[in-house]
Amino acid sequence: MNRSGRAFWTLVVLALVALVVALPLAVRHRYEGVWIPSTSMAPTLLVGDYVLIDKAAHWRSRGDLVVFTDPRDPNETLVKRIVGLGGEEIVVQGRGVYVNCEPPLDGCRPVAEPYADFTDEVRDAKDVGPVQIPPGAVFVMADNRNAGEDSRHWGPVAQTQIIGRPVWIYWSSDAGGNTRWGRIGLRVR
Repeated sequence: MNRSGRAFWTLVVLALVALVVALPLAVRHRYEGVWIPSTSMAPTLLVGDYVLIDKAAHWRSRGDLVVFTDPRDPNETLVKRIVGLGGEEIVVQGRGVYVNCEPPLDGCRPVAEPYADFTDEVRDAKDVGPVQIPPGAVFVMADNRNAGEDSRHWGPVAQTQIIGRPVWIYWSSDAGGNTRWGRIGLRVR
């Protein structure tokens, strides 16, 4: 093999090595896995689900799930659903979430929330509002409204605290360690 042939193949090998090193770093920069430890997002996410989050997902609209740093402990992450956006006024009364309604709430319809679940025993029912959500923040709530703490307890979440959006369940097992095959590969909505 001549000198130019060796130089070409050396460059090809170096490029492949660089790709093998850079690809996992690039993927880790955009995607991350999180484990669901609580029932607050049931039935959407169950204890034992492992969820892939997309850290590049920047759209934020009502109904989106988001992963963010816990307002009380910056070393912890939480998953909740956006129910109110910056600039809106929100009231939570009983099972209803009302956005930009004038008190009293007679004649104002609650936001449609087909994902909200109220089957758990009520631990800490919490009506709040009106709360003015600051620009650059969102009001988040647990899908399992009776089991989880959320913005009703610690207020709106700044968008700078949002890490990303859960997109896929890549593994799931129950408390006994049994794999829940039917949940693997589900898209998170």
